[in-house]
Amino acid sequence: MKRSTKALLGLLLITSCGEDPVPKPRGWFRIDLPEQSYTAWGNDSTFSLEVPAYARMAERTAKGEARWFDLRFPQQRATVHLTWSPVHGRMQALIEDAHAFKAQHEAKAAKIRSERVLRDSVRVFGTLFDVEGDVASPMVFYLTDSTHNFLYGALYFDSRPNADSLSPVTDRIREDIRHMAVTLRWR
Repeated sequence: MKRSTKALLGLLLITSCGEDPVPKPRGWFRIDLPEQSYTAWGNDSTFSLEVPAYARMAERTAKGEARWFDLRFPQQRATVHLTWSPVHGRMQALIEDAHAFKAQHEAKAAKIRSERVLRDSVRVFGTLFDVEGDVASPMVFYLTDSTHNFLYGALYFDSRPNADSLSPVTDRIREDIRHMAVTLRWR
């Protein structure tokens, strides 16, 4: 062997001796959620409700009589897409569409829980669907007055579905959606 090769091997042996390596546990980014607070939001022709103070509501261009809104959570990289439609005697079809969308998640869902909304005093009725598992939309809902207004909503994240890592954020936004359902008023 050449002298330089022997010197290099000797140097490697000397520097490789030391403490045993310790594997580091796998970690995830810390998720700091903002303080829970709400602000009033309203549209002159459709509905009003309280939205999280850390979210932004924006109206999008829609076709026909329907109105589209995005409730954007920028820090959480999530959006609740909302569609308001006039009923015009199509109540059964609108409800079936909402259930059909929820049914698309059944193949991937670990569990789907439904929660009824019945607020007779302000004529707000509907169902909130908690969809658990690695699904595209972990919460889907519809709210209606059963005669004139129908509001459909679905929560989406800007990332690949991973229920375990998104759980704290998903749980918070589910609470926010429940609060919106409790404060919804038709115009």
